[in-house]
Amino acid sequence: MVVFMVVRLLPSDADADIGSILESVSKNLPEGVRVGDSRVEEIGFGVRALVVGFILPESEGVGEKLENCLSTLQDVEYEVVSVTRV
Repeated sequence: MVVFMVVRLLPSDADADIGSILESVSKNLPEGVRVGDSRVEEIGFGVRALVVGFILPESEGVGEKLENCLSTLQDVEYEVVSVTRV
C-alpha cells in the first residue's frame, strides 16, 4: 500500500521563488518518496503557498523522514494538510 500526504509549504518571504522550493524539496526526498502533484495556492496580500502531494510507501518511519526533510528547508514553514491511504 501507498500513502498520499498533502503538505502546504509557506515561504516566509512573499517574493520567494516557489519553483526553487519545489526543486529543493524534490532533490532531497527520502528513499521511496516522490512528488505526485503540486500547485500554487494564493493566500492573500501577495502571499503564496506551495501545496505538494507526496506519494510514499506505507512503512514505519517514512512519513517522519519526509517531515524531517521538510523541516530543513530554510525560511519555509510546512503544514501537513492530510494523509490518505491509496
